[in-house]
Amino acid sequence: MTPQYIIIQHTKSPLGHLLCFPSREDGYDWIHVRRSDEEEDDTEEESDDSDNDDDSDDDSDADELQETWEKWIASGQHVSREKIFELAKEYECTHGKWMLFVSTGGKGDYLWSLIAKGIVNGRTLSTHAKISATEETEYCESSHVICMYNKNFLDRDQMLESERTIRSLGIKGTLKYKPDIYTHLGVYTNNPWLLNPVIYTSNFDILKNQSIIEETTDFHKGYRP
Repeated sequence: MTPQYIIIQHTKSPLGHLLCFPSREDGYDWIHVRRSDEEEDDTEEESDDSDNDDDSDDDSDADELQETWEKWIASGQHVSREKIFELAKEYECTHGKWMLFVSTGGKGDYLWSLIAKGIVNGRTLSTHAKISATEETEYCESSHVICMYNKNFLDRDQMLESERTIRSLGIKGTLKYKPDIYTHLGVYTNNPWLLNPVIYTSNFDILKNQSIIEETTDFHKGYRP
């Protein structure tokens, strides 16, 4: 089933309507917000396992990328993070995003409002963010994932600047960084190659008033988060 989206382009009108979350029961999957001075990318689109971000920042020739990936897998050669990055560079599939997981309700609404307003007011390096629609459940609280994109995950300075501008909005929660190519290739947390699709985590130290950003490692046999 093709995901359904609500895309909100920045106008001079009030931003209150950004906070009205449709549910998946209404047939929507994501709410997007973009800064209007940014040319819209041709984009593609994944719950709490860092996989539910449904990447929609489609960069490259997806068919050729997928074909090359499938040939590599069929060859039996070693699959590594370095190989994924190599393919990203070759096929110009370089978008990535910082992800923030929030609960449904007042706190989630507030954090999304900070991010959405920061995007449209030009306070972030990211010019595009999205939040997953709510999913009504009978027994447990629903949650959202917020994704904030930048254009080149291979550019570490750009990735760090994106994180800095997100933090400048007052976001203190744990952030996880995932390149879109993992989703394009169907590489999620439970993959047979033990690849970790999250390549950086950022935790905010309130006492030091600074981020602690750490590069992750791939999983090892017998361990997954």
